[in-house]
Amino acid sequence: MNAKKILIICICLISKFTLSGQNITVIEQNETFTVSEKQKEFYYIEKDFSLTDDGWIATLEGFCTNTKKSNLEHLFYDFWETANAMGANAFFIEDFSNAMDTIFVVISIFNLTEKELDDNYELYSCNKIYVFGDLITSNFNTKIPKSRNISVNKEKVKVYPLSYYEYQSDINEKVNISIGGILGSGYIRKGETGKVSAYLSLGGGTIRPAITPMGGVGVNFSTGSIYPLDMNFGQFLAEILQ
Repeated sequence: MNAKKILIICICLISKFTLSGQNITVIEQNETFTVSEKQKEFYYIEKDFSLTDDGWIATLEGFCTNTKKSNLEHLFYDFWETANAMGANAFFIEDFSNAMDTIFVVISIFNLTEKELDDNYELYSCNKIYVFGDLITSNFNTKIPKSRNISVNKEKVKVYPLSYYEYQSDINEKVNISIGGILGSGYIRKGETGKVSAYLSLGGGTIRPAITPMGGVGVNFSTGSIYPLDMNFGQFLAEILQ
């Protein structure tokens, strides 16, 4: 076999196992599954949800390096785009680890029915508020990571990069979260029966919650602001961060 043919075979093999996200690889795949319709959603699957092999499509591994071009936001949307292309509409986090400056995440992707998605939705937490710090930590080696100060019902709280603050509100309790500074802003939420949890970013330009694989327009943040995140992205972060 000549060198040219060998090169072509190598390129084909790489293309097979490295999909749309450059840092996403396929570990295992259900070869009998065929894509019947285009998927647009990417739902987080709760740990307590009873999964079967019927809807399993593949297991993917991805990584990011906590920089502007490679962070958990980019990793999540690469997973999303890859999963939709393979016919999946939901994901289950199998494993994750943090080695030096790199975070590795392994997920299984599924095609769940509407009934399964509804049953899974019923397991989501209610009346919690998650506040996430910066996802970009490339300055860890040169300076102390910068925390962000917030006020939760007038109580001062520090939120560090790659971490989050979690608050469980009671029914009818009014929670006021604010961040100071010239561009300071606030978020007020009242606890209600069955109210889905809220996921907030203090990203200061590092997270664009409106971006989606379908071409949604991203939102540019200003330091000192609080912005809501997609619930599924928020659950992804809450499971991986501390």
